[in-house]
Amino acid sequence: MGARAKIAIALVVAALVATCAGIAVFSGRPVAAPAPSKASCDAPPIRQAAFAQPSEPAPPLRRDGFDELFRTGREVKAGGEAAVVEVVELGALDLPTGRLLGGDPTTVNDVTEPPVPFLVRVPPGEYPVSVAEVRFAGSGHRRVAAARLTIRQEPAVRWELALVKGEDPAKLGPNEFYGYGVDAGLGAFVDADAVPALCRLVGEDLEGPLMKALDGPEAALVRDPVSGLNVAAFSSGWGDGSYPTWIGYAANGQVARFVTDFHVIS
Repeated sequence: MGARAKIAIALVVAALVATCAGIAVFSGRPVAAPAPSKASCDAPPIRQAAFAQPSEPAPPLRRDGFDELFRTGREVKAGGEAAVVEVVELGALDLPTGRLLGGDPTTVNDVTEPPVPFLVRVPPGEYPVSVAEVRFAGSGHRRVAAARLTIRQEPAVRWELALVKGEDPAKLGPNEFYGYGVDAGLGAFVDADAVPALCRLVGEDLEGPLMKALDGPEAALVRDPVSGLNVAAFSSGWGDGSYPTWIGYAANGQVARFVTDFHVIS
């Protein structure tokens, strides 16, 4: 099943219709749990600490080794079932400002609220995006386990949470993280300058170019014809929830990649 088919349309249509007439502002700041009733364009979501899994007790939070999630052919357990990892290359994401945002592309905030990129900035450029999908042995069904933006090819020797302004990792418990909230079963990577394109790409009735591109595939890279910039979007693992993005650093201290972990692979 494609990502678009899994979206709870009733949760987001009303908010998008009300907001798309103006400039939509996309924020990486999430809620810690799925929205109770519907997405809102009138109040920005609050980014806060979240548990690795909604179930109790939560398993240990993965804090490193994220490149292993992208090893094609690796046999894994996902949701207790046997699966095999397959890596899908989406293409190059435009980062004209080097300021990356991660979040649910269908969630738009009040037009007075500025976008919130991650604190760590990278040199402007075009960087490849890939997703790690797991294919279940029995059914052949697929889920996106993680999404990666590669800045450098060098191995990542250290991983840290991707933070936005005001977040303090010292305040987190041993199994907590800062991550973005998902209300529509989708995550995305986008440059700060491409934020206004999101409302056009999603569409007032969820029939925009981005949503059509996800009608079948689990991930897509779509270009906005107005701004000329693109957005990488992907289904978010098991669906709605809150998911962390991690930054991998090379041995020389430079940023090597960003990885969003959707907590699919055990």
